[in-house]
Amino acid sequence: MNKTIDAAMFSKMLCGAASSLESKKEAINRLNVFPVPDGDTGSNMYLTLSPVRSLPVTKDSLSVYSEAAAKSIMRSARGNSGVILSLFFRGMAGAFADTDKADSEKLVDAIKCGYESAKKAVMNPVEGTILTVMRECAVFRDDEIPESIEDTLASVSLKASEALKKTPEMLPVLKRAKTVDSGGCGFTAVINGMLNALNNTAGNPADTYYSIPESGFSSQDTFDSVEIKFSFCTECLIGKGSDIDSYNTDELRAFLEGIGDSIVLAEDNEIIKVHIHTNDPLTVITRMMKFGELQFIKVENMRQQHNALVLKEADETSELKPATSLSSVIAVAGGSGFRDLFMELGAEYVISAGQSMNPGIGDYLKGINEVESNTVFILPNNPNAIPAARQAAELSEAKEVHVLETSTLPQGISALISFDGTASAKENLESMSSAAGSVKTLSVTRASKSINLGDLRIKRKQYLGLVENDLKYASDTLEECIKSMVREISEKEIITLFCGKGVKDEESRHIEQLLSELLPNCQDLSVVLGNQPVYRFIISAE
Repeated sequence: MNKTIDAAMFSKMLCGAASSLESKKEAINRLNVFPVPDGDTGSNMYLTLSPVRSLPVTKDSLSVYSEAAAKSIMRSARGNSGVILSLFFRGMAGAFADTDKADSEKLVDAIKCGYESAKKAVMNPVEGTILTVMRECAVFRDDEIPESIEDTLASVSLKASEALKKTPEMLPVLKRAKTVDSGGCGFTAVINGMLNALNNTAGNPADTYYSIPESGFSSQDTFDSVEIKFSFCTECLIGKGSDIDSYNTDELRAFLEGIGDSIVLAEDNEIIKVHIHTNDPLTVITRMMKFGELQFIKVENMRQQHNALVLKEADETSELKPATSLSSVIAVAGGSGFRDLFMELGAEYVISAGQSMNPGIGDYLKGINEVESNTVFILPNNPNAIPAARQAAELSEAKEVHVLETSTLPQGISALISFDGTASAKENLESMSSAAGSVKTLSVTRASKSINLGDLRIKRKQYLGLVENDLKYASDTLEECIKSMVREISEKEIITLFCGKGVKDEESRHIEQLLSELLPNCQDLSVVLGNQPVYRFIISAE
């Protein structure tokens, strides 16, 4: 048993928490009903914490490491619960200030500070959520704190589990859905993962709370009549300007409360991060830019996420979502991860196809006829899929069909994020085309045979690097190929690594760390399971 934790041990605990969220994220996603049923809480919390896996641990003190980890987590925070989780670890880092090692009492104090830090940033906190679970984890009498770190964290784990089970009695929407709070469930997974890492185990009895959603939970029963007051989940990350003191953050809080809800406002000496549900995301972004340089933005249509979740519960095999707008999007995607991502982002019909299986004209016409909207946008996402899309658009007489000539999957994703189902066709064409044009795509595959292409001599089984769709690099090792390719995106700040079919977690983490080292300008690095065939990795750079 350990009586103190140092930087290396705290790193192990955080990595264990990330692993726990990774394994439980889909279960946590299915619990999401508050504040809106968008089904991505587990994924957001995992993406928030995952950067700790590539954070180096030297001989630094616990104080230095925890501060570095807190900054990394805050920069990668996603969603309401993810931002709250990042603030929890920032509070813990504050408690560990000037500390080389921490005993059990200090750990409990850090948990209390973590809760207080998270609570301060949440406007209008609600009982029965992740904050409730955080608070209960920190409730210890002085004579109740065990001597060992493991026993202390085991007590925290049990407190988290007990608090989580009570959340349905605190929030009526949870009770009606017969489920627990998704954010609270994610935080319980974090605590359990930290404990598991200390004990070198894969699970513990507290994991039984995951059986709760199986006891009659039905999003179809609960979600069909849900009223979503604010449509857009909006997140901004701002690098503070040198004259930040001239702006009043209290005024910013008041402004945000006037145009949305589910607001979390976090800041440190370098950045400001905002999460809000609103109907006017552009106004939020414009106001935030007064505070400094915009480093990251994400806007998601929660109505479309909600519709996708309802449909998934109703029919797991259907590709079609009910039309809720004047326009619809049809996308082509290979790989289950990419297909799910396009559906989550609002595509009403996804054609399963890829590099080795291009869709035919009939596939496009089927999708055009199935969506209810009279205006349809097609995202082919592959140069070989564009000609058939053009032909289908010409043959479709009953509907107005536009083909955006996206030649890579990341271009299609960026275009879809910019899609507004209530905007005119002209407005969508301009915004979607602009968004697709801002993305640079790198892809890695293996050579199936030896061949000479001009100055490029390729040997069988070499790693091949493509920029957009042009083959430009051939290397004997994956690392060499990646190092050669990233020169093409050295100035980009937002990087997404899509892992292909069969890629192991260890390999994806290795490439994630390699990219973070090779791209010093990168402000945001995310890893997504695309599960795409042919290409081992696809890198999106913006």
